[in-house]
Formats: sequence, structure tokens, C-alpha cells
Amino acid sequence: SGEEPIPVIAHNVTGVLEEDVYLSCEYQGSAQINKAEWKRRISSSKFKRLAGFSNGELFSRGDFSKPDSPTNLTVRMKVSSVEAEGEYICEFQEEEENPFGSVFVTVIVRPDIRIEVNSETINDTHYQLVSCSAAGGRPTPQISWLVGDRPPSDFPFTVNESKTLHSNGTSTLISTLRFPTHLQDEESVICVVKHETLPNPKSTTANVETYARPNVMIKAEMVQQGGHDSWVVSCISSGGRPDTEISLALNGNNEVERESSANSDMKSLSVRLPVIEYEGHNITCVFKHPKFLYAESRRITLLTFYLSGVQFRSEVGSNSNEFLELQEGDSNIVISLEVTGNVPRYSIICKKDDGPLPQDMELVGRNLTIRGLVKQHYAGLYECDCSYHHLKATLQFNVTVRAQPPQLVSPTIKVNSQSEGGFRKIECTAVGAVPAASVSWILQEGVFEDFWSNSTFYNGSYSVLFLPVCSPQELTALCVINHPAYKEPENRSITLPLCARPNITISLSSEWKYGHKYSKVNCSVVSVASPAAITWNARNKTDNISYSTETEVQAESLVSTWSSVCFLSSLYAELPRLSVSVVRQQDSPLWLAVCNCKGEGVGTNLAWDLPANARGETSLHTEYEGHITNTKLTYQFPLVLHEGQDLTCVYQSHDGITKKKTVHIPMYYISSVQVLNKTRALQNRYVDQSVVYRVSVNENQRNQKVLLRVEGNVPEYSLDCRRSDGSVVQLDGAAMILQSDPSGQNKGLYTCLASFYHHRASVNIQVEDLREEEEFMLVIMICISSASAIFIVFIVILCVCCKTKKKQHKERESISALTSLMQEPGSPEVRKPLADMGDSKEYAQLTSFSIVFDAKSTV
Repeated sequence: SGEEPIPVIAHNVTGVLEEDVYLSCEYQGSAQINKAEWKRRISSSKFKRLAGFSNGELFSRGDFSKPDSPTNLTVRMKVSSVEAEGEYICEFQEEEENPFGSVFVTVIVRPDIRIEVNSETINDTHYQLVSCSAAGGRPTPQISWLVGDRPPSDFPFTVNESKTLHSNGTSTLISTLRFPTHLQDEESVICVVKHETLPNPKSTTANVETYARPNVMIKAEMVQQGGHDSWVVSCISSGGRPDTEISLALNGNNEVERESSANSDMKSLSVRLPVIEYEGHNITCVFKHPKFLYAESRRITLLTFYLSGVQFRSEVGSNSNEFLELQEGDSNIVISLEVTGNVPRYSIICKKDDGPLPQDMELVGRNLTIRGLVKQHYAGLYECDCSYHHLKATLQFNVTVRAQPPQLVSPTIKVNSQSEGGFRKIECTAVGAVPAASVSWILQEGVFEDFWSNSTFYNGSYSVLFLPVCSPQELTALCVINHPAYKEPENRSITLPLCARPNITISLSSEWKYGHKYSKVNCSVVSVASPAAITWNARNKTDNISYSTETEVQAESLVSTWSSVCFLSSLYAELPRLSVSVVRQQDSPLWLAVCNCKGEGVGTNLAWDLPANARGETSLHTEYEGHITNTKLTYQFPLVLHEGQDLTCVYQSHDGITKKKTVHIPMYYISSVQVLNKTRALQNRYVDQSVVYRVSVNENQRNQKVLLRVEGNVPEYSLDCRRSDGSVVQLDGAAMILQSDPSGQNKGLYTCLASFYHHRASVNIQVEDLREEEEFMLVIMICISSASAIFIVFIVILCVCCKTKKKQHKERESISALTSLMQEPGSPEVRKPLADMGDSKEYAQLTSFSIVFDAKSTV
């Protein structure tokens, strides 16, 4: 342009100490560069050369890299010291001018952040001081604090800051957060430092000491040592931090020994107190802790002991509050002494008639026990004294012994069972009894009536019962023995064994004769006493079956019976397995119906029962695996021939039995192909033709998709899309892909065809490219058109309102004409006035215009 060339240079550069910055300077003129350099001003007339182009070579010094070219003096500079801050000049030397520019480099220094925690105690209050220092920063950083994710409040926190300036232009800022430990519950505090060298504020966490409120309690338990009982009262503090200060107060003047213990979680103070001296006394524990606003106390009152009385209880004999009657000859006599009171323990001393207890009678714990049988010398007055220190209680009771009745001898009972002559003989004896025992039988009612034997006899101590050797059901006989020595009758039960169930064995064998299979079934039954009756029948068959039966008597009352029958297997065999399916063939427009028949000894009597319009091909294929025949009958047909119909496969056996299987051919359809993008339908209202859908796409966007959906019930379909010139369009599933084309080749008419065999449906799509300028102009046109329409409607309404002042018949005439205009749009040439009709008046006719706005828009 003839103007003086000026270098393009960045005028403000900020660098971080020990990091790199880039100084950019580029010459945009067309003259030949003889020399170019970066230099720093030392004084008003003195400069220091740093990097550039001289004598045909690029050079650099110190912390500078070589530039890219003589006209592009972009260099990398390492900021090695704070003194690197200052003005740097970029100068180019050409034939006529020396254009230059300058840039000022500002040096900032990243601070070193450290944090430490100290503590101090003033007037018994523990304080913590958290110091956060940002050393050697330039410019001076900012320090803030977070406690529990929030800035610390004025109480109980205080923040002090101190700042130190250094000779190299850097500074150190120290912020100290101070707080009393017992008023702060967070386990850590966060120092947040903000500085220009940090992309985000840096947070440093310091763990601080916290106090925890302890759980305090008092408890008392009784212990025994050296034969003496003592109370151990403990004041306990657990879970507190720091340790709780514990003191214990007694409502007395005696000094007692105190014992302290502590571990990581619990601290306690205990005293040992004599039981008798301190019964009923109050003891108080006092707890002091920084978390307590005031000292907390716990109080306990020690028990006052008493003994109110002693009672006795015996499981044998009759007893009351003061008397106990025993039976001579009784054994295992235990008299329990029950003390009423709350003493922890007591001692008991018992005597009889002011003397020692009888021999074989001793006091064990709280029980008077008689070892052996009760005799007459155990009768007398017993006295038991119960004591605990100064507390005492006394029990007196009389024991009487009732003489033993006459001697009874209980019987010896035996039950024996043995088999005799096909019967089971059961004996029940009761011998050696004084007096003689009575023996009888109790039988299940209505069960033994058929087996009862009149040979049963009874002589008072011996009874016999005859029963069968075994029974088909479980039967029980009960022998009852009555004797005065028994409080209740003695019972002995005998269970009659069950007869063994018949052992039934069935075997099957088969053989082929003259191409037919015959089956032979053998049935063998081993039973007890009587032979089994064997008969044969065939399921779902009314024919009589001939068979033979034989019987043989074996040892131990066993009888063996066997029978056999032989028949043609096909008479009772199940029909062969028949299955029908329809498959679509690959690489063929025809469908295939397959009928499989598999069975033993079956023939090939397979046929298709097809509709009247059938004209496909059938084929039969048979395979043999031993006596198993596998027959396949196929039918090949076009889908359109049998769509919605049933195909039936029929099997006919040699015996005239028929089995059928049917498969249904679905009725498929494709109703339409839908365009899922936003579209506008175009169709000639006077000509019967298919609808064309208009789709607008951006001309500069790559791989735009026109989404399609096929409506119908077909399991799958093929989709083909082509342009109006017949070229194929790329598809992605059910989406048409439009490549980016600035030349506008995407525009035009597309036809997409979906097909499944003979079912087809298509859609026509008009693709239009829409630019951003067109979108903007369409919005403006829509807005202007809308405003014009509103204005015209307003004028029409105003005219109608003015006509209301005319006569009634004119009003009706105008309204009628206006109504016809609203319903019958037309041009002025069509809407001509009506001719005079005789003497009728001339009617004025109002002409109407239709204004149609048609605009494309993607808004």
C-alpha cells in the first residue's frame, strides 16, 4: 500500500520464574531483510543483543532460543530470574527503513506454600495456632481459611497476617489461624492460597487436635477378699479427649484408699469400702472436662442389707410352715432352706433337739439331705440359724416319721412271642409278686375279631394270645399288669409284624418276524401264603388278551406266580413323531414347507393336504437307522400363493390311524414408508399422484441423515433409495446418508422403496439445501407477512363496524354478501355484478381477495 511496514508484535507478556515464555515479532513487509534482532535496553543509549539474524545466520544468546526465520523473530525465552523483567525491542533492518517494536515482559514468581500446627496454653485454656506461609511470591499472594468447608467465624477464630518484602521483589505472606481447642470440632482446617501463577486456588489441609465429650458413669459392685465383703465403687469416663479429671466424694470423714487406672479410651477412679460400715451411704463422682460447661456429677447409694426370715420346702412328704411328715423307707429326701433378704451371702447352722444332726443327715449349701432310707430316729425338733454379720434369722420345724406299711413285692414281667402251626403265640407272665398280680389283654377294637382264639386262658399271672403269623396292616396287642406295688398299671405292647408285600417283576422282550415287531411281556409275583391273581389289559383297547399263568409253592410259605403275553408291537405302539415347519430359502424367492415323520417300523404314507390353489413342487426323502424310519416330505411354493392359509401334513398308518400337523402361513403387509425428519407434504390437489415430502438440509454439514421407518408386520425388509437419475444412495440401516456437497448435488427428488417378497411400499422425498442467509430472510418474510395479515384483518373489521349504521335490510344484505365472500373465494373477473331481474332491486356484491402466504422455514 506504500505505507511504512510495521512489525506485528505482542506488547504485554507475563512469565513465571523458571518457566518459558514466547516473544512474537513478525515482519510483514516485502523488502529484503539484511539484519533482524531482539535486544534489551540497558540504558538510554546502550542495548544488549539477545537473538536474531545477522551475517546470513540466525543466532541466540543466554536464555533465548534461535528465531524461526529472518522475518519471523518468534523466540522462546526462559525466565531464569526476576531481573528478566523489562522492555525488549524487536528491530528489522532493510534497505530504506528500520522498523521496530517493543514488548514489556513482566516476571511473576510462584510462592512456596507450607503449613504447620503449634499449640499453647493460657489460663488453663488450650489454644492451637495453624500457620500457613506463602514464601517468595510475586506479586503478593492472598491467603484465606476454610473450617468445615466454610470461612471461620469471628468467634472463636482469629486470623493474623504478616508480610515480608525481599530485595529481589518477592514477598512472603504468613497467615495464622488461632482458636481454643475445646470450641472447635473439625479434625482439619484448610489454607487456601490464590496467586496469578496458580490456575486454581491451592488448598492445603492441616490436621488439628479436637476434643471429644466423654461418657461418664458410676457403678458399684461387691467383691470378696480374704473372707471379707467389700464395695468397689468406680467413677468411669470413656471416649473423652483429653483425659477427664475425676474426683470422688464420700459422706464421711474416713480416709480410704483410691485406685486410678487409664488406657487409650477409658479412665477410672475406684475405692474399696467395707460393706457393713458403708451400707446406705451416698457416694458422688465429679467429672471435669473442657467439653463440659460445668463439672458433671454422678451419685449412687449403697444398699442397706436385711434378713427377714427363713422357710423350708421338701418335694417328699407333707409339709407346712412348721411341720414336715416323712414316710419310713422313703429315700432321696432333700429339705431346701429359703432365706428372705438381700444379703450377698449368709451362713447356716442347723441342729436337732439342741444337739447335732442325725447320722447320714448333713447340710450341703442351703439343703438338708438325708442319705439312705428314712428311719424313725430322724423325727424331732430342728432349728436352723441364718446369719450375715450382725443380721440373723431363725427357723424351727418339727419332723415326724410315719411307720412303713406291710411289705409289697412287685412282679417280674416277661413277654415272649413264637410261631406255632401257622399262628403266632404270645405269652405275658407276671411272677414272684406279693400279692399275686393280675394280667389281662387290651386289643384294638374291631381289628382282632377274626384272629381271636378261644384257647386263651388266664390264671391270674399267666396269659396266652394266639394271632396270625403276620398281618397286612400293623396290629398291636397290649398286656396290662395290675399290682398294689404299682401306682399305675404296667403295660407291655406286642406289635404283629407286617406281611411282606408281593415282589412283582416285569420284563419285556421283542423280536422281528416277517417284517413285523412282536413284544413279549413276562410278569412274576412272589407272595406270602396265597398265590397272586394276575390279569392283563391294554390301555384304550377293548380286545381280550390271551395269556398263560403258572404257580409254584416255595419254602417259608412263599408262593411264586408268573404269567406272559405276546402281541404285535404296532397294535399298542404310539404314533410316530410328526413335526411341520416353514422356512424361507436363501437365494430363492420360494418358501419351503417341511414335514418330518420319525418312528419305529413306520411307513412312508405322508401327504400334504393343501388348499385348492396349490401348484408348488413336493418331494419325499426317507432315511433308515436300524428299525427307525425318518421320512421328510417337502413342499416348495411362492409366498403370494398361500399367504394367510394353513398347510396340513397327514400321516396314515398301516392300521388306518391318521395323524395330522398344521402350520399357518402369516399374512404379511407393508402399509407405508414414513419419513421421521421434519417434512412438509407437497401434493397436487386436482391430480391423483403420490405425496412428495420436502426435507431441508444444511449444505455444509457432513453425513446428514434422512430417517425412515417402514410400517407393517414383515419380519425384515430390503430398503433401496435412488436419486431421480437412477443413482443409488448410501444407506445406514433405515437412514439415507447425504454427503456434504457445496455444489448443491444433494438437492433433488429421491425415491425409497421397501420390499419383502411381493409386498412393497415407496416414498418420494424432495431434498433442499438451506443456507443460513435464507433462513434469516425466511424469518423476516414470515414476520412481515404476519404483520400484513393482521393489518388487513383489522381494516376489514373496521369496515364491518361502520356498516352497522345503515338500514336493517342493507345490514343483512352486506352481511350476506360478506359471508358469501368468506366462503367463496374468487378474483374480480369471476365476481361480476348480477344483471337486473325485472323490477327487482339491484344488489351490490362485495368482491373478496384471497392473500396466500407460502414461506419455507426451519424455525
